[in-house]
Parts: sequence; structure tokens; C-alpha cells
Amino acid sequence: MDKAAYTQSRISILYVEDDPVNRDLFTRMIPMKYPACELLVAENGKTGLELFEKHLPDIVITDINMPVLDGVRMSAEIKAIQPDAIIIIVSAYCDANYLLNAIDIGINHYILKPIDFKKLFSTIDKCISGIILESILREQNEHLRKLSRAVEQSPSMAMITDVRGTIEYVNPIFTEITGYQADELIGRSPRIFKTGMTSPETYRELWSTISSGRVWRGEFLNRKKNGELYWESASIAPVFDEAGIITHFVAVKEDITNRKQAEEEIEGLNANLESRARELEEINRRLDAAFHDLEAANHKLELSNSELEAFNYTVSHDLKQPLTNINGYCQVILKLFASQLDGQSSDFIRKIHLDTLRMSNLIDSLLTFSRLSNCEMVGKKVDLSRTATEIALELRHTTPERRMKFVIAEGVTVYGDANLLRIAMGNIMGNASKYSSKKEEAVIEFGSKDHAGKQVHFISDNGVGFDMRAIDGLFTPFRTLHDRKDFAGYGIGLATVQRIIHRHGGRIWAEGKLGKGATFFFTLPEPA
Repeated sequence: MDKAAYTQSRISILYVEDDPVNRDLFTRMIPMKYPACELLVAENGKTGLELFEKHLPDIVITDINMPVLDGVRMSAEIKAIQPDAIIIIVSAYCDANYLLNAIDIGINHYILKPIDFKKLFSTIDKCISGIILESILREQNEHLRKLSRAVEQSPSMAMITDVRGTIEYVNPIFTEITGYQADELIGRSPRIFKTGMTSPETYRELWSTISSGRVWRGEFLNRKKNGELYWESASIAPVFDEAGIITHFVAVKEDITNRKQAEEEIEGLNANLESRARELEEINRRLDAAFHDLEAANHKLELSNSELEAFNYTVSHDLKQPLTNINGYCQVILKLFASQLDGQSSDFIRKIHLDTLRMSNLIDSLLTFSRLSNCEMVGKKVDLSRTATEIALELRHTTPERRMKFVIAEGVTVYGDANLLRIAMGNIMGNASKYSSKKEEAVIEFGSKDHAGKQVHFISDNGVGFDMRAIDGLFTPFRTLHDRKDFAGYGIGLATVQRIIHRHGGRIWAEGKLGKGATFFFTLPEPA
């Protein structure tokens, strides 16, 4: 037997022999002939039976006449444990009673001593070949059982025909959808499902494709047993034998009736929405242009108070109202006609909706920023530690999925406007939270320390930080040091903080390092 036939198989052999000379010779010969096999050796039947119970070897080779427990009794015990165990008797006894006893037990082979190793190896080769073949057959049968279960339990319709197109098999879901029983279909042609509404060219293309050995994919409008029409999406493939000749065809089908009906309805809706989509597209373009105009306008902070008030009025009345209307129309369309819109139209309307919200938020931020120069300040003692704690609780509430650690110093008080200082603290801590959002655990710290005789307050984070070479643009309105695709924002928050701190007569600055976080420092009047 060719070694290649079994070297990859885990074959184990148990050899039971009380004669040490024969045992030593055998244990030398077997590994040389079968290096891939595992060899177990016992000096008597009792030990051999114990080894078999523990390891369940594939082949047992045993002598008959042995102390403690002879080979025949041991073989009987082994057959009781595993009836299909392969046992080879090697013995000098050729008595008929022994032979009949061995036959009754179910001994597979009987070889007389002195051992003819050529005959023994030939017998072992046959046993190994049989074991490997049985293993292959078991694997193939299990594979076939899995395939059969998969097809039987598949949510897709499956049909097998012979090379002439005669139906030989349909799975349960096929009969459930079409209404035909399996025995009503087997032996018939798939033409039973035809409605006459599928073009002949489709069928010619189908047969041309699968007859040439290729897979055909397409759709049919077919008829069920009760006369009801249904759409199906089909993939039909040829099956080849070992010689490469087509013997069968396999069809896998999906019922797409609901999808086709929805497509027809959506096509009608899309035709009506095309003009509206163009109008919305133009509105979106104008909104983008208005957004860029606002960015440019707010870079020019040299407007007089009267000009600024006029500008605020224009923004709030001439831009906010149209945005509110557009936002409302988008919500109405999405609520009332969502099921009638195709994916592209729905996405387009959602984008317009989000853009109007973004524009509205930007206008609100801009108005808040512009009013900071003129609003009346109310000075009093402010507990910044308490303010920081409240903001931390709000950040935890709005992002419960994140791991955030806040370190807040106690007893930090200043003198200033409580509302404005809360806006300033909220913007700095909000930025700290935003720019540390990609950390597994964000660490945000608020504290105060003495520097050159002045009390300096700080808020630090372990976020993405920034390049100090770009520090000049940090507090400039509508400027951000990071890509807005990565971190959303309008670039107004820090400009707002700076204006609030300056109105209090304080100073603000920052230090940062890319990937190492950032710290914002500010000074404020101390409480009287």
C-alpha cells in the first residue's frame, strides 16, 4: 500500500504480545513501515484491554495464549465495547476450536506464527485502507446531509431539473409559494408557471446561457396554482458530471412581488418629485452660498454697533424664517411620504433637513456671539467649581455611552456675570469633551493655581490637542484647527469664550500638543 494513502490519517494500532522477543521485533518493524501511525503495546490481555478502553485504537493485533487474560477473551471484551473494532489474531495455534471461537467473536483476520511480515503488512494495509475509506464516506455522507438540510430549510425557492428541463426536485418553500405540491411538479416542465407576459427572447437567452455552461440571472412574471401572478428573481446554473457534461440544472429563486410593486409605486412618486428635488437642490445651493457669505461677513468684526444690530435683524428675520419653513416642509415630506420615496430622494431630503438645522444653529450662535458686546453684565460672586460640576453632569447625561472622568477642584470662586461665565465654561468643557471623544476614557480637569501673584484657572483634557504653530487662529471666529469632518462645529465657541473673558477684564490663552491634549488658561477678577 502507498504510504501517501494514509500518512495524513490518524491511525492507531494496539499490539498485545507476552513474548518480549516478538514484542520487541514488532515494535521496531511497525514504526518503520507505518511512521504516521500511533503504536500502543501491552504485554498481556488485561493491560491490552485497559489500553483499548482508554485510547480506542483503530486496529488490534494480539496473540492468543497470554497470562492474566488470553487474546480470545480480551477480543471478546473489545468487541463488546466496540463491535466494529478491527482485530488481527497472530498465533501459533491453528486448532479448529480456536478458529471457530475467533469467528464467533468477530475476529477480522488470523495470521499464524512464525509471523510472515509481508502477509501481516498486507493485512494491515487493507485494514488501514478500509478505515480511511470509511472515514471519507462518513465525511461525504455528512456533507451531503448538511447540503440536503440547507436546501430543505432554505428561505429561497430551489428547483432541480434534468438536462431536458424536466423537474426532478423542489424544496418546501417552493411548494409553499407556488401552491403546487411536489408530486404535482415532479416530472413536469417549468412552463407550467408561464404567464405569457415574459418575452420569448428572455427564455431564448436563458437556454442559450445555461446550455453553454454559464449561469443565467433574471426575473420572471409567473403564475401560481391558484392563478395569482407573482414576480421572482432567479439564478439558474448547470450541473456537470466528472466528464464535464451537463446533467442537471439548479434554479434558486426569490419571490420579489412586493419589491416590484413598491418599485412601480415609487417610480410614479419619483416622477412627481423630480421637479421638487431640483427646487430643493437650488435652495440647498443658496443655503450653502449664504453660509459662506455669513462666514466672510463675520470675519469683518469692525462693524459698528448700529450696523451690527441691523445685520442681526436681517439675519433673524430674513434668513431664520425661510429656514424654519424649509425645515418644516422637509419634516412633513419625510413623515407623510416616507414610504413612497426611494432611498435617494429620502436621503436628499434628510440632507436638506440637516443643512437647515445646521444653518439655523449657526445663525443662533452668530447672534449670541454678536450680542455679547452689548449685553448688560451683572457682577456677583460665582462658584466656578459648582458650575464645572453641573456642566460635567450635563455632558455625562448627553453622552452616556462614553467613559468620561472629571477632576474638579473644590472652592474655586470668582467675581463676574454668572450667566456669561457659565457660557464660557460650557464652551471650554464642551470642546474638551468633543476633542477627547476618540479616547477610550476622556479625562477632563478643572482647577486653579497661583501664577506670578495672580489666580489662574485652567481646563485641560487628554484629547487630540493642537499644533502650537497654529495658535494665532485658535480664538478667531469661524476658524477651527481640525477638520470639520472629524469634529463638527462652527468655530464660534472659543471666540465667544474670549469675548466673555475680555469683557470681564481677564485674559485667556491655551497650550496644546498634537495627540497629547490641550489646556486653556484664563484669569478673572477675584471676589471682593
